[in-house]
Amino acid sequence: MSRSELTNPSAAYDSHVGAGWLAPLFEPRSIAILGASDKPGSFGRSTLEQLLAGGFRGRLYPVNPRISNVLGLTCYPTLADLPQPADLVIYAVPNAVLETEVALAAQLGCRSGVIFASGYVERDQSPPLTERLVSIARKASMPLCGANCMGFINPSTSTYATWYKTGSLRSGGLGLISHSGSIFLTLSANDARLAPSLAVSPGQELVITAADCMHHMLAQSQTRAIALVLETVRDPANFIAALELASARDIPVIALKIGRTAQSAQLAKSHSGAIAGNDAAYEALFDHHGVMRVRTVDELAATAMLMLEPRRAFPGGLGAVLDSGGARGMLIDLAADVGVPFAAIGEKSASRLRSVLDFGLEPVNPVDAWGTGNDPVAIIQACLETVADDPDTGLILLMSDISNDDDPGNADFAKMAQTVRDGTDKPVIVGLPWSQHRGKALTTALAATGLPVLDGVENVLLAVRNAFRRRDQRALPALQAPLFPATEVVVKWRRALKSDAVLDETGTLALLSDFGLLVPRHIAADNLDQVLAAGRSIGFPVVLKSAAPGLLHKSDVGGVQLGLGDEAELRAAYEDFANRLGPRAVVAETIARGVEMAIGLVNDDQFGPILMISAGGTLIEVLRDRAVALPPVDRLRAKRMVDRLSLSPLLAGHRGNPSADLEALADAIVAVSAIARDLGDQIAEMDINPIIVSASGAVAVDGLTFSRKGF
Repeated sequence: MSRSELTNPSAAYDSHVGAGWLAPLFEPRSIAILGASDKPGSFGRSTLEQLLAGGFRGRLYPVNPRISNVLGLTCYPTLADLPQPADLVIYAVPNAVLETEVALAAQLGCRSGVIFASGYVERDQSPPLTERLVSIARKASMPLCGANCMGFINPSTSTYATWYKTGSLRSGGLGLISHSGSIFLTLSANDARLAPSLAVSPGQELVITAADCMHHMLAQSQTRAIALVLETVRDPANFIAALELASARDIPVIALKIGRTAQSAQLAKSHSGAIAGNDAAYEALFDHHGVMRVRTVDELAATAMLMLEPRRAFPGGLGAVLDSGGARGMLIDLAADVGVPFAAIGEKSASRLRSVLDFGLEPVNPVDAWGTGNDPVAIIQACLETVADDPDTGLILLMSDISNDDDPGNADFAKMAQTVRDGTDKPVIVGLPWSQHRGKALTTALAATGLPVLDGVENVLLAVRNAFRRRDQRALPALQAPLFPATEVVVKWRRALKSDAVLDETGTLALLSDFGLLVPRHIAADNLDQVLAAGRSIGFPVVLKSAAPGLLHKSDVGGVQLGLGDEAELRAAYEDFANRLGPRAVVAETIARGVEMAIGLVNDDQFGPILMISAGGTLIEVLRDRAVALPPVDRLRAKRMVDRLSLSPLLAGHRGNPSADLEALADAIVAVSAIARDLGDQIAEMDINPIIVSASGAVAVDGLTFSRKGF
């Protein structure tokens, strides 16, 4: 994949997908079940049972030379014996016969396939079976789902191409793609509130990928949200194009990325590469495109249920009404933990609450509306309507356990919640305090009307937080691209990076200076006389740093001496360095104290340069407090990166220290993002550590750059 494809991913996406390439797969008019069987529990029989139970409206062709009929259907000896080529062939057969059968299907004009088997055979030849299957399918323009997959279900067309017993499901608006087979089964069929429009287990993605499935879903009018369970992204350009299309159409995307703690920086040479890890690219990618990243299946389900609601959160915080003071306290505690703000309701709203609440209940948000129990439905409805009408409320929550289908009061609460929803343009949700239900009929029926019902206080709050973050990301103004440096500057450094494997401290500081960052005065020296002359030229006190070839982390070997106040101190420090580390050194001016930060670039194999900021100095790998982004970024987005750091309060001033110049720090981040834009394809890793941020500005004190030539 070329760099141009990453910067213009929509150009890289194959238009035949949008032209209906996957329609024979996901919307077939005829299906052949190769390996159909009358043996209970076999893949061949279970798959046919699911197709029949789901009410498939097209033609079904069981294929097996050993039986003449199965489940009341005529069974054909081979694919060649079918009355016509099937739109979809489901391969419920062993790996050993896959190549022959897929080749026959392609020859006959069958248009797509699903492969349950792994695609691996013992004592295989070269190229392996998986590659041979890909070759056959691509030559025939035949999409294959799998291998090693669970198939798919498409309730909108009553197509259940899986061996898992799902029954007939309500068709809804969720597009689900899962690399985990078990999670695919859990989310696609276990909870009617999720109601998929299309759910796909793409397996190894030999031919079709998650990105292809996303494009197909985005072309379907019923798709209102897409949920992803990803192990990896196999075609980054197409995936980015799908995310861009989802954003353009305001289709929320929720992602559970598996493997974020994988051993990552084995080959990293810089601090930035070490703490970014393999997961940084996904974090930056998702943030850039407004993808709501989740940590658990529960959070994925809750967020998906909320996002299936077509209404989007308004500006402001959460307005909540509960029927328990203790539950309110827990909601407040957990909201603080996960970072969900409550609406700061005004006096007008407080006055209205005061007029309906029992004496002694505070007219505050979140509202504990349960007093003596007299007419609770009317009181809670009035409270909900009051909170909903407040201009600072962005989303409304009724937190109450309505899961007992046998309690008529719960049905009254459900109707009341619908009435409140009908009276506002803001999203309204019902939250259940626990994930265990006494019944599902009422909550499922309520969700089917478009009013989300979410399980568990923390899951509710995580879903709300995700909705608020997506709202805020989409409200950002258009990116203000960093200014371009002079063409000759870019040409100069592209040439340098192509010829040099490493830019040492002086080379990196020169590069940074050319792109507008402030750097200290510094002079490289190779002997004592040069070191002393440099000290006199710069002016004491100075900093002495070893520049020994191949020395990556100076502080680790005692290769930095600060605050050398005169020639005698400089001489002693240099003689020690020369004896231990070699004669090459750098003398630099002393920079005023401030907060030590780090800015880095890491070139990801899939998604290109990733911009990173973090705590700096020797704490960079200890604290591992970092934020990442896809460059370029502007000043506003740079500040948002800083806000995500745990150390950000230090920059606002701490214990009498003056506030750091956040504008200068943001400008430095923007400048490095311009380096990523103009030189990123030549840089493997860049580490600016530390960059000292104080009230007087942001100065890049040290740095190291590895070109891609050196990796």
